[in-house]
Amino acid sequence: MTQMIKAKDDILTEELVASLIGKCVHAPTNVHEIQTPTGATTKANVWFAGIVAGYEKAVIGFNYEAGEFHEEPQTYYNVHLTDGMGYILTSAFELEIHELTQEEFAQLIEEKKKEENTTESLSAAQSDKETNEQTNPELLIGHE
Repeated sequence: MTQMIKAKDDILTEELVASLIGKCVHAPTNVHEIQTPTGATTKANVWFAGIVAGYEKAVIGFNYEAGEFHEEPQTYYNVHLTDGMGYILTSAFELEIHELTQEEFAQLIEEKKKEENTTESLSAAQSDKETNEQTNPELLIGHE
């Protein structure tokens, strides 16, 4: 059964991150602030799931955006999964991590594949409709 490892209100510590190694985890909430192509910032949820192979810790004293040093260095943790992917764990916004059984992980993958297939089917249908409208203008005329 799914177990909560880190709730949104819990503080992210190196001990917690180290305890993830070898576990099958799902982070449904991992909110980061990202920059858009226009230069504006927005929040994005960078969720992930998989078996944790290890982690990295980075201690950064310089604020690159402001061009000056922080009063206190900032600590960042990246987890690496056994599939080769790596994810930064947010400490500035919401982060939630659950431990999954292998069965729960397999079920999550199936659910995400179904969602992806549904989204792709809807996108393909919309694309087909737009293509038909471009090549067959009579389709734009309502028929009673």
